[in-house]
Amino acid sequence: MSLSSFQKRLLLQDIELLKPDFHQFTSAYHRSLNARQLTMTVPEQDSITKRSYILYCALNKVVSHLDDLQQVTPFIHYLANNLSFLNVASKDIDILCEAFIETRLLFIKTYNSHQQQAWELAIRIFSNIVKSYLFSHSTVVSIKTRRFVYKAHN
Repeated sequence: MSLSSFQKRLLLQDIELLKPDFHQFTSAYHRSLNARQLTMTVPEQDSITKRSYILYCALNKVVSHLDDLQQVTPFIHYLANNLSFLNVASKDIDILCEAFIETRLLFIKTYNSHQQQAWELAIRIFSNIVKSYLFSHSTVVSIKTRRFVYKAHN
């Protein structure tokens, strides 16, 4: 599962629209995170503001390479390591992703189903890679396991 070139182009256009107001975007994202029940340690607003350019570059790099998972996975693992220092839990990853999507909708008024589908796929890919790396979580079910579960239900 990876992004198509069309989806990647849509996401990169969205990110480019966020660029001029990325400090405000990160502030709104931080406020959104503080309003949620996270088990992880949320960095202080000043810390996020000081790193907003780095966060923008990381977002741009991840999206730019989501069509080539072999290239982007090590970078996502690096980002996941940073999250691990904040005592992130698996559920926190979902909350971080939901907050990102909601904050994005506040800043980018243009919306269409193609963009929404592209963001949902990108977030799912990112989330799956992070969860797999940090928590040995996988959405892949082996055929043997699937057959066992199927036989058990019959």
